[in-house]
Amino acid sequence: MENSLKVHSFESFGTVDGPGIRYVIFVSGCHLRCKYCQNRDTWDIKSGRDIPISEIVDTILRYKSYIMPDGGVTISGGEPLLQAKDLILLFRELKTEGIHTAIDTSRHACFE
Repeated sequence: MENSLKVHSFESFGTVDGPGIRYVIFVSGCHLRCKYCQNRDTWDIKSGRDIPISEIVDTILRYKSYIMPDGGVTISGGEPLLQAKDLILLFRELKTEGIHTAIDTSRHACFE
C-alpha cells in the first residue's frame, strides 16, 4: 500500500504561506480547535481525501516552473504533524527536485 496524505484542499498560487509563490497543501485533522482559526473546515481528519504521495509530487512538478526559483511548497492545515511520517516522505521527494518546503504548524501532534 502506497503512503498517502489526508488532504483537505490545494492552493496552486499561494503568496502568503512562505517565500515566493507557493503550492499550498491543506491537510485534514487538528485537535486544538483554536477560537480564531482561519481553517476550521480542516479540523475533521475524516473530511479529507487520501492522496498518494506520488500523485501529490506529480501534481506539484506540473507547477514547478511557476513556483521556482523563489517559491516552493507549504503544508498547512489542520495540523500537518499529525501525518509526520508521510510528510517526511513527501518532503524527501520534493527535496530531490530542488523544491523549497515549509510547514505551517502549531507543533501540537500526537504520535503513535
